[in-house]
Amino acid sequence: MRRSRLGALAVQTGAMHPQSSAVSSLPKDDPTVLKALAGDRRAEEELCARLLPAVRAFAARRLRSGSVDDFAHDALTLFVEALRAGRIEHSTAAAGFALGICRNLARERARNDERRRDLVGRFGPTAADLLAWDKELLVRREHLEDCYSQLTGKARHVIRATFCEDAADQDIAQALSITPANVRIIRHRSLLALRSCLDRPISWTQVEGGVP
Repeated sequence: MRRSRLGALAVQTGAMHPQSSAVSSLPKDDPTVLKALAGDRRAEEELCARLLPAVRAFAARRLRSGSVDDFAHDALTLFVEALRAGRIEHSTAAAGFALGICRNLARERARNDERRRDLVGRFGPTAADLLAWDKELLVRREHLEDCYSQLTGKARHVIRATFCEDAADQDIAQALSITPANVRIIRHRSLLALRSCLDRPISWTQVEGGVP
């Protein structure tokens, strides 16, 4: 099943049981968990609804309030994918598996935030630029867009997915049919290429004769 449909299921469980109490563990041989492991879709919904408050509480302690729902959506989507792929072998492991997903997702988001800050630090405008050099900022943005357009299609996909879509390396690799290690190599080389390009005159000014 496509991720968009799984995401809809995660959202649906939140709408169905907004007042569910948080759970940190599930009883041994819980009937709902056993049915979900066997592929029962209604049991999946009920299990997600029972885990949702705990997932939201985990996110609320680590993220801004506006990001909690998105985090819960992604975590439950990954949880349902794991259920259907048979990666949760025992009913007693379901809650721990969900917690592991939350931890991994939080770490991945932290890495993405760090990458974004690094990109802004390298190429983004400063507060002084914003206040005093509006015209220059427009040129800088056009310069970055021009440099970005000179990257290969695969490199543009990696940069866009990493910094605009918060995609994990594994997801990017799957979309491009490459390995996560190759994703990291492409991202590193692309950022170096952008920096080098930004140190040179913008390409279309050279064509038009605006820069010698």
